Amino acid sequence: MEHFEQTIKKFWILIGILLFGIILGLYQLDSLPAEMWGDATTHYSLAQFVQSGNLFFNYRFGGDGPIYTYLVVAISWLIGLSFYTLKFTSVLIYLCFIIVMYFLSDELFKKKEITYITTFLSTVSFWSLTFARQPHARMLVPLFVAATTLYALKKKNIISGILLGIGMYSQASFWAMPLVFWRRFKILFLGILITLPLVELFAHGTTGFFTNQSYFGEKLAVTDNLTFSEIIHNVGSSIHANFFSFITRGDSGFRLNVPLSPHIDFASMIFFFIGFVLLVYQSLKEKRMRYIEFVILPIILIQIPSLLDIHNPLAQPNIGRMVGIIPFVYMATAYGMTVSWHHISTSFSDKKTKKIVYYFCISYLLLIISFANIYKFFVIYPKYLPDQNTPYGRIIAKTIDASPLSTVFYVLGSNWGQWGQPEQHSITDSLTTPHIVNFLPAFTPTSNLCVLIKNTKNKLVFITSPNDIDNAKKLSTCGRTLYSYHIEKNSFQVANVIKVK
Repeated sequence: MEHFEQTIKKFWILIGILLFGIILGLYQLDSLPAEMWGDATTHYSLAQFVQSGNLFFNYRFGGDGPIYTYLVVAISWLIGLSFYTLKFTSVLIYLCFIIVMYFLSDELFKKKEITYITTFLSTVSFWSLTFARQPHARMLVPLFVAATTLYALKKKNIISGILLGIGMYSQASFWAMPLVFWRRFKILFLGILITLPLVELFAHGTTGFFTNQSYFGEKLAVTDNLTFSEIIHNVGSSIHANFFSFITRGDSGFRLNVPLSPHIDFASMIFFFIGFVLLVYQSLKEKRMRYIEFVILPIILIQIPSLLDIHNPLAQPNIGRMVGIIPFVYMATAYGMTVSWHHISTSFSDKKTKKIVYYFCISYLLLIISFANIYKFFVIYPKYLPDQNTPYGRIIAKTIDASPLSTVFYVLGSNWGQWGQPEQHSITDSLTTPHIVNFLPAFTPTSNLCVLIKNTKNKLVFITSPNDIDNAKKLSTCGRTLYSYHIEKNSFQVANVIKVK
């Protein structure tokens, strides 16, 4: 008990920040983001695949490795498998990331004020929040990046090497991390050794690692026969895009970012660049090469996979492929803030006044940063999700769940909402009851539907696009009584329901 109390006293600020992270991670988690889509349904299927006793250790889905799937399966043993389980797994990874960032920044700078600010930024920044709540493997990348770096700093090379190797099984955005340890041969050797089975799987997989059908090869444009000048131009465009993603134009995608908004807020951006320059200056002036090795170079080297997308230069910047640099972005930002405000506060001769001014300015700045990022995620971000975060598939699934199990359902078509929702799997994977749902093309002839109606004695329900207003009229010719209505949510017409009695 005494040891527990001492731990609380020692880490009370970390515990407070972590509790804040729990609130940010779990608040409206079930409804933001609300709809399942391709990535989510694929991870759902992979978890079902493992639950059925089929183990895998390669990259079964794009740039996502197997670790996330196994974590989802482990969590599903406790709370069941659902869309919420996928997102809840990412939240747990995010909370681990916050803890690791505390110890990483403390080990690197040996100054508690930098440690606390770094940990706070890791918790409230939009870049953390958006991946903390996605049904996706990418939150694993900054966690493994930070953990690998932490143990390298502690000179625990075996642990760092093991984490480096395991991290290669997390997500493709981690793949440049071995470059960070080009001077740490023990870490690099052990990491490569653990990665060898993955290399073997890539080499003998059905799709070659460097073919244009593979996740990595497609981005290298290995069969596009680009000229050397075109390759240089595309790489230069990617460097330009990544740099300005902090300032003016971020990722244009709506799933992970408010389209085109910078990846960090304005205040953090200013202090990040200040901190970056100061760390370079301190490294050269005082020969603190650990700052170069463990902050500056990782920011550059980890972006290499993002920069190598010479096939899709217009897809840059990509907030997901850059996610591995966020531990170092947060640390550089915290360093820039503390040094800047320390310098400003020196203009006051009185020590007490100096201290008050310093902590007031830091606290006020962190309040602004937290408000800007939290507002961006919880207020602005949902407005750019399909139909303003109205989950067509889950709403339809809820309607199906509310019906007797004997009811036969047919969904005519799909993808009638914004950005292709609802997807078929988003409906079936959102069901909480063992209903059987049949999917038919939207253009299925009425005569075929009449055959289904006549051959089925149970209650039939057809779910169609709300734009297909003639379906009920056409089905009325099939000889059974119909009742139709629209499902509406958030001022959107989600679907048209036709009940056949």
